Amino acid sequence: MNKKFSVARTYGKALFTEATQLNMINEIYQELLQLREIYHEVPDLGDILSDDRLSIFEKVNIVKDLENSFSDTLAKFIHTVYDYGRMNEMLDIIDEYEHLYYDQFGIIVVNVTTAVALSLEQRHDLEKRLAKQFHANKVVLRPKLDPSIMGGMIVESEHRIIDQSVRTELNNIHAKLLA
Repeated sequence: MNKKFSVARTYGKALFTEATQLNMINEIYQELLQLREIYHEVPDLGDILSDDRLSIFEKVNIVKDLENSFSDTLAKFIHTVYDYGRMNEMLDIIDEYEHLYYDQFGIIVVNVTTAVALSLEQRHDLEKRLAKQFHANKVVLRPKLDPSIMGGMIVESEHRIIDQSVRTELNNIHAKLLA
């Protein structure tokens, strides 16, 4: 197992366990989404807080600002992650917590590739159909555009791929004609 993944898994699971005991699973998840946004706004934040670009005092001030933005539970967690020099792995830790959160509530992530963007109505309809098909409480769609599939869609989730693209259908017809 990859060491980085192992660390993220350990920290994510520890935070999820703590949130469960405190009955704060959803609250912590919402805060982690905000923290993820901060990391996306400042892409080098984890590295800056983990390497030696800044003095310890400068890092501590940044970490204190982060801690003050969140609940005591998440603030203590951020402090622990900082103390162990793992701030550069925070996004992976958040991803692991999210994975546990989704498992807890029967939510699955589905990557959907289409040739053209789906309308809001089409997205909602697809989410409902996929939730039923995958026996999930909720589906989170992650759309991707790829004009080369020409039409239809490719659905990927939980190591399953359903390819209903026009490109694949044409390739199948072509293969049958050559056979």
